[in-house]
Amino acid sequence: MQFGIGIATSIRTTDVVTPIGKIQFYIIYTDTPFLLCLVDIDRLQIYYNNLRNVVITHTKKVPVVRRFGHPFLL
Repeated sequence: MQFGIGIATSIRTTDVVTPIGKIQFYIIYTDTPFLLCLVDIDRLQIYYNNLRNVVITHTKKVPVVRRFGHPFLL
């Protein structure tokens, strides 16, 4: 995997059930928070409304908080 200009090796994957659906996360040796990629956003058919700080799904709105300039699911 590559983030920015560096490269990180994936150790394994894990499926996590979140408020917005099941997402596959890659476990890597790096100081990187969980990242939600566009593939998962498209597959789950969700979007992030950054003006209202919510993730919108077909059935609900999931609150998001901003910390350190980044959105986090509660």
